[in-house]
Amino acid sequence: MPTFPITKARAADAVPKGRIGYDASADRLLLHTIQTEEAVDALLTTGVLVPDNSLAEPLYVDAYAWMLQQMARKLSTVGDGALWFWAKIRRQDLVDCCRRSEGGVLLTCKVARARALLSHFSDWHQVLNESPLAPDIPGESDEELDARLNRVFDDFEVRIRTAGSWGLGRSHWPEDLKAEVEQGWETILEPGNYGRFGAWQATMHELRADDVVEAVRLER
Repeated sequence: MPTFPITKARAADAVPKGRIGYDASADRLLLHTIQTEEAVDALLTTGVLVPDNSLAEPLYVDAYAWMLQQMARKLSTVGDGALWFWAKIRRQDLVDCCRRSEGGVLLTCKVARARALLSHFSDWHQVLNESPLAPDIPGESDEELDARLNRVFDDFEVRIRTAGSWGLGRSHWPEDLKAEVEQGWETILEPGNYGRFGAWQATMHELRADDVVEAVRLER
């Protein structure tokens, strides 16, 4: 039966002190995820954890479908759902996640790059909100950024309203606008665009028991 070390700790002690050591260029990525006890039991019993699509937020079904399309294009694995991981997060933010997930299990994993798709956590929300993405430009001032963002979103709104698609999902958008916005979203998948700050996430079709380095049950 597959196994990995399992300990117990309060949230503040579940993450070792000091630099976590994330490295997007590594052959095997360091990832963290918080799962339920039931999910970890399934992982131990079967040796693999796959997504439970019934838990996905219905409001964001189109955004999840877009991410699954990117995973199908870029990963060596196949599947019809996604498991979510932190691929870079400040230690204190990970501790805060643990505090909000008491009773769950923090898994520390090492996964081959070919099986995990990285994306920028903050910019992913533009996909969730079905909005155009305007990445930072090096050297741009705050005033220049604000002006550019206003132009991008004003142009987007005009084109959507002209097409009679305001308030509708992107399946109702003009094809040229849909292709343009979706192409812009792809910048969230390139670590070279992320800069030094901000959290990164990873999505995978499955987690294998031998991916897990250790597990910590988060005590209430």
